[in-house]
Amino acid sequence: MTFGAALLLAAVTVGTWNGEWFPSGRAEHRGTPEEEARTIAAAGEMLRAALAQADPAGTNDLILCFNEMRGPRATERLCAATGRTNLTVAVITGYRRRDRFDMQQDAIATTLPVAAANWSLWKHAKGVYPPRGYAHAEIVIAPAVTATVYAVHLKSNYGATTAEIAEANRKKRTTAIRQLIDQERPRRGRYRAPVILAGDFNADAWKGEFADEEIFAALAEARFENVLAALPAARRVTHPGRGKYGNSALDYIYLRGLAPAGAPWTAPADGLSDHNPVFVTLDVP
Repeated sequence: MTFGAALLLAAVTVGTWNGEWFPSGRAEHRGTPEEEARTIAAAGEMLRAALAQADPAGTNDLILCFNEMRGPRATERLCAATGRTNLTVAVITGYRRRDRFDMQQDAIATTLPVAAANWSLWKHAKGVYPPRGYAHAEIVIAPAVTATVYAVHLKSNYGATTAEIAEANRKKRTTAIRQLIDQERPRRGRYRAPVILAGDFNADAWKGEFADEEIFAALAEARFENVLAALPAARRVTHPGRGKYGNSALDYIYLRGLAPAGAPWTAPADGLSDHNPVFVTLDVP
């Protein structure tokens, strides 16, 4: 094997996608089994085509973070629909909603070995209770490199009809991100492992209406790299909109201890979700 071939085989593509109440597309009601099967098949093809933009041969290993998954079965079927037979669910959350499982679970899927996996609710702090939590996996991305991966879905601004509600939502996002930063603080001056943080942040790092957000500055201070920053505004749209709610960048991949091998890219969700997926290929040591 040549050195160049070894680098190709070691390539890892990371992606994140909010499936919008996947696979029903609705909050409280499910589609028919036939409707959901069609959605899963179409979403798998959409992801396959998006990944092929940078990896036509399908040889890159994958780490995919998903938001708003109905549950394990739907997520497993989505992985199978991509055509990657070795793509499996490493972990999916089990958030509860009153007397049932929530319909907005977070998940991590990968083609790589998984050393450990779990999920957690966010901790509350000073009376701030962020919704949901995070999925977490320790994924072996190279023989001597294990990356810590988090999939998150932060509090949205939906229903923020007053300044007080908007501020409460910001505090929930800040509390969640600061918890992860605290968990991944360096020990004795050294970072323990590379970290990948991906998901729907429900805030735009470049829009004036989110100028009071603390999460982006906090991540930068903790030496996380926002890979979307490499793209011009027109190419980093992950939540297409119109009028008052124009195009936004709400979905992010943050890296620490790892570097992109090239520019990130987004892909159209083809009507399957109100969010576009985001991807980046890593330069794995």
